[in-house]
Amino acid sequence: MTNSTANSTWAMALAGRCWAWLSILVLFAGCQSASSASSRDAAESGLDGARATPDMPVTTDVAGQVSRADGGVVIVAATFTPVAITADAQELSNPLRGQYQWLGVPPYPSTWTDNDSYQRWNWNDFEPTQGNYKFTLIDNEIQAAKTRHGRFGMRIMPLCQDCATHTYKGAQSSIPDDLAAVSNPLIAAPPGESTPYLLPDWNSEAYLTRLQQMLNAIGARYKDEPTFAWFDVSSYGNWGEFHLWPFSESGGPYDTSTQRPITDANARRIVQMNAAAFAGKLLVINSEQQAALAEAVATTSPPIGIRVDCLGADGLGGGQSPIDAVAGALDHWRTAPFITEWCQTNIGGSGADLFVQGAQQVNTYHVSMLSSGNFSDPPTAGAEATAFRQANVAAGYRLRTSSVDVQIRAAGDVGVTMEWVNDNVAPTYLRWQVVFVLDGPVHIELPAAFDMRSVIDAPVVDVETLHPAQLPSGTYQALLRVEDVQAISPPMFLAMQGRDPSGNYLLGSITVP
Repeated sequence: MTNSTANSTWAMALAGRCWAWLSILVLFAGCQSASSASSRDAAESGLDGARATPDMPVTTDVAGQVSRADGGVVIVAATFTPVAITADAQELSNPLRGQYQWLGVPPYPSTWTDNDSYQRWNWNDFEPTQGNYKFTLIDNEIQAAKTRHGRFGMRIMPLCQDCATHTYKGAQSSIPDDLAAVSNPLIAAPPGESTPYLLPDWNSEAYLTRLQQMLNAIGARYKDEPTFAWFDVSSYGNWGEFHLWPFSESGGPYDTSTQRPITDANARRIVQMNAAAFAGKLLVINSEQQAALAEAVATTSPPIGIRVDCLGADGLGGGQSPIDAVAGALDHWRTAPFITEWCQTNIGGSGADLFVQGAQQVNTYHVSMLSSGNFSDPPTAGAEATAFRQANVAAGYRLRTSSVDVQIRAAGDVGVTMEWVNDNVAPTYLRWQVVFVLDGPVHIELPAAFDMRSVIDAPVVDVETLHPAQLPSGTYQALLRVEDVQAISPPMFLAMQGRDPSGNYLLGSITVP
């Protein structure tokens, strides 16, 4: 719809409203004046449908002013309708959504944005001996994330098949030697392989106590570092993924050993100690140990999201069935993020394309973030490339305002009613500050109380009464900006036109008599 058509249609509708609501000629003339001024504003700003509307219900006082039923006098009002940016037109570079830098792998394709980053280390690389923590590993990642204006997340692994960097008694080991010496480890190879690995005794009190000490040390050091944004619940299972495949397969070491996989009670205990150590962070847990997943879903402070490391595979590579089995897990994305990484290939038997199926899973599970790597081969042209892009674009949040109503009142208040819409599959889990701006004879910035995390899967209307210090007569540009409360990332990229270099979005203009 063109601006001229929109303004003509709007003016006719507004004139009809004025006839219906008001019976005196003076007030009708006022409506006509507001109509003309707002039409000019809409045309000048290039935005569709800015229109003046009286507050309802209305009364008429002796001076012919439009007044609210509660007595607040509205001297000018307008509604702005920003133009949305469609998902196929532009990617939005916002934190904790879409593609993230995975283990140092650059974005794919290289032109893509991945401000956020994720790393994981073998436990003994981070803590070679008891209490000797190599915090520089984390510090360097945080500094790199700050340079990109992004966030950082991590995991500590107690077992890393094909990626251990140390040996203990001839076995590939991922835990500190002094911990291995006191925690009754199992040394064995997975079925069909000859390379031995050190498998910690997951139920050893020595192991669990030492784990808690390490988690507490990391949590305490980075408690007040907002760039350190999320942490994978650590530390159980192969690759730290809360499963023991392939060691737990038939013919594996657990068939003959007295050692057992972790008990449900100790799995819940690991969740609890992670939650206690990282109370102010976002947490996610790999879904494959059902008792641990249930404990995570039931934890409210902090909320613990879900992680799956096999996006695109049938059944999420084993991650789907526990999610289906645990009450509340499928809807848990409403309060905590669902973070993924691509599977190397589709390890299931369906024959489905990894990227096509992955894009479908992003929507089904309301995925917020997905990795920049781990797939064996990049997507080819055609359906694969299209699906890969769709997966990255749809992940996380894509927020905009569909309308902004502004009322300038005689008492000096500014009434702002905003309808917020999320075009993507998950909300933001970060805190943001909405700022309404009037720029004209004076420049006034008015912080709103609205919590952007509340915009989930349905439009949300926010009604604010803002109180500028002064508002002299004149014409003002009305703008909107959404700031990162933690001052790491630039103002949020909204899915609508009109952004300036400072992150403000021009809504239109309004004249204060």
